[in-house]
Amino acid sequence: MQRRKRIHMISVILACMLMLESPAVSMAAVQPEKSETVVMTSAAAAGTASKTSGKVRMVILAASGGIVKKKASADGTVVLPPDKNGKGYTFLGWSTRKNQTGNPQYQAYERIKLTKTIRLYPVRYYWNTEPDLDVSNLADQLTNYSGVIFVGDSRTMMMKKTLERQYGSSVHKKVWFVDKSGEGLEWMRQYGGKLLMNELKGKTSKKSKPVAVIFNMGVNDLIHRNGKSIDYRSVVSQYTSYMNSLSKKLKKYNCKLFYMSVNPVNTAMKPTRKESEVRAFNNTLRRGLNSSFTWINSYSYFIKNGYSTHCEFRGNTDDGLHYSMITYKRIYAYVIKKLQKM
Repeated sequence: MQRRKRIHMISVILACMLMLESPAVSMAAVQPEKSETVVMTSAAAAGTASKTSGKVRMVILAASGGIVKKKASADGTVVLPPDKNGKGYTFLGWSTRKNQTGNPQYQAYERIKLTKTIRLYPVRYYWNTEPDLDVSNLADQLTNYSGVIFVGDSRTMMMKKTLERQYGSSVHKKVWFVDKSGEGLEWMRQYGGKLLMNELKGKTSKKSKPVAVIFNMGVNDLIHRNGKSIDYRSVVSQYTSYMNSLSKKLKKYNCKLFYMSVNPVNTAMKPTRKESEVRAFNNTLRRGLNSSFTWINSYSYFIKNGYSTHCEFRGNTDDGLHYSMITYKRIYAYVIKKLQKM
């Protein structure tokens, strides 16, 4: 009997031990799974941290439509986008400082190298701050020239209309225009060159002071028609060849030649022209023109000092291409004052 009791007690003890051991095994089986989850979470967090700590560089732009983030490409560079003009202001470019109104650090479509993530703010020129110049007597102050002829497209035509509207026909006493809206090099080859020479015939002589001829063309030959890209190098090559050839024909006239840079555009307002191609056109043409030409860098002046784009001749609309009458007077004044020093 006692032996049976001992066997029974041993059986009970063994059963209890098995019951206690089962949860322990279960815990041991679950624990590694929890450990794996923790490791995976840590790895993901580490990866995110490494990206934000500099491995992935980006530029953060406070654009008119909200925050825009652009990651650097494999070579660490970013091409900066344009931004729209707003009510009462013109977008000029980007800077690291807030509320800048001129002289941007970077321009639209400029490629910059990033060494870290940076934040850029739009540089906006406010139209109500633009000075309204009186340019009625500027040409009379020229001492080195008997007069000035501006040769160009719609922008030149609108400058002419601005002066005529504000000062009447008296503006043509010493300032003349050869212009055609919407045209470019082909028009210059077929008609513009001849029209210019006809103007010079009646306004120059060996006994008088020379006439200053200001060319300002190119923007209409940089158009992306039907969404197709252009080869600005080919455009510049054609301009260089024609202008250098024309300068030889103009030597028989008592004139001095100047080329005013193609002035700023805003692709975000009119996507048919690209800022970077305007800059490249200017830089390449300046280097290619022969010594008969003097370059007038109005582009840089107006990017630095601002301009307005609500065009009265287009119903006060802003197409990012044409300017206000106040700006046209400033362009005119900038050129005339340059001539006073040349």
